[in-house]
Amino acid sequence: MVDLPALSESIVVTSPPPAVWAAVTDLDAMARRSPELVGMWLFGKPRVGRSSVNLNRRGLFLWPTFSSITQFAAPTDTTPGRFAFSVWPTDVEWSYEITPHGTGTLLTERRTAVVDPSLAIRITARLALGGQEGHDAEIRHGMVTTLAAIESDLDH
Repeated sequence: MVDLPALSESIVVTSPPPAVWAAVTDLDAMARRSPELVGMWLFGKPRVGRSSVNLNRRGLFLWPTFSSITQFAAPTDTTPGRFAFSVWPTDVEWSYEITPHGTGTLLTERRTAVVDPSLAIRITARLALGGQEGHDAEIRHGMVTTLAAIESDLDH
């Protein structure tokens, strides 16, 4: 089985890192920002080790995932921050990196590589998600959409 590549997209926003951190960690807003996420229900306030139940969609197909926060380090005006969570059943990590960049912030969304996906994941990707390569293209487009929505929220 071929591993599927890591994916990432970045945007530079004019807001300072602490404001970007506040937007990224506003998990209630993520469902309206992300084209694939229906909802993310976290058990408690965000911190390392907290778990969530998530509902995702592609067209009429809905599927649950479960995640656990692996990193939760706020940035300052001079040091980067990182919010990351591992997702089951795909065993990938999604993250947001918030890095000071001139007078603004470089915001990067990343999904790690999918290493040796299980048969169930491969079948689901093929039958319900249009194949993994096509779904990866949708994920990359969704990252661009999500980052633009975060930027728009910061501008308002």
